Amino acid sequence: MKRGCLGNLLFGCLLVIVFGLSSYFWFNFFVRGRSLPTPNLIGKSVVEARAMCLDGGVTLEVSDHVRNSDKVPAGYVAWQNREPGATSFIKRGARMKVDLSAGPLVIRVPDLGAQSPRTALLRLGQQNLKFGNLTYVEAAAEKDGIVASEPPSGTVVPAQSAVSLLVNMPVVSRTYVMPDLIDHMLDSVRPGLEANGLHVATVKFEAYPGIADGIIIRQFPLRGAPVSGRDAISVVVSKAEETNIIEQGAQPARPVTTQ
Repeated sequence: MKRGCLGNLLFGCLLVIVFGLSSYFWFNFFVRGRSLPTPNLIGKSVVEARAMCLDGGVTLEVSDHVRNSDKVPAGYVAWQNREPGATSFIKRGARMKVDLSAGPLVIRVPDLGAQSPRTALLRLGQQNLKFGNLTYVEAAAEKDGIVASEPPSGTVVPAQSAVSLLVNMPVVSRTYVMPDLIDHMLDSVRPGLEANGLHVATVKFEAYPGIADGIIIRQFPLRGAPVSGRDAISVVVSKAEETNIIEQGAQPARPVTTQ
């Protein structure tokens, strides 16, 4: 009885061994016999990659998509859809898809002129750049916002480079109380106004009986009104004969002090 059980056990072990060897043989014959290790096409030219695939009976498909790469020159294979190596197999007659390299990614400092620092921060992040130092300056420029960058716009820089910005802030004009110009000579008050950043934009001459020539008889803004360098001052000046000529450049005499 014991001999019969031992014989059956040995016979079963023999069947398992034979089945395993048979499976391994037929797997290699039918599966691996028609497959080959996936070739490594990275860094190869299209001609080289196509030749390697042709040797293995694989069809090469070059996609229209390109990838930036710091390691693979432009026009060479930068990516393949199958992992290469001896443990990765591809069947003969299969297709391999590859993307070509577009070379290193070229990053240029964007033109941030007249933009706000917040907008510049977003744009630099989109370009894979960092926000550097931020400096403010008050200048009578045509536009407020960013007026310069370092490096300058258009400069080719590596990824994550810091870009420093110079931002123009509007010049805040000082506000004065409009003085009383009536009965004063235009030539005497103009220098005092201009010394404080105020300017007489319009001068109209009008005949006014009993008043000498060159005396201010009307003004705008009126006395006591707030006025700054951004406001245009208009005056009407007495003259022997009325005229509508607008004078732009009277010569200054002695100044008058604003309040």
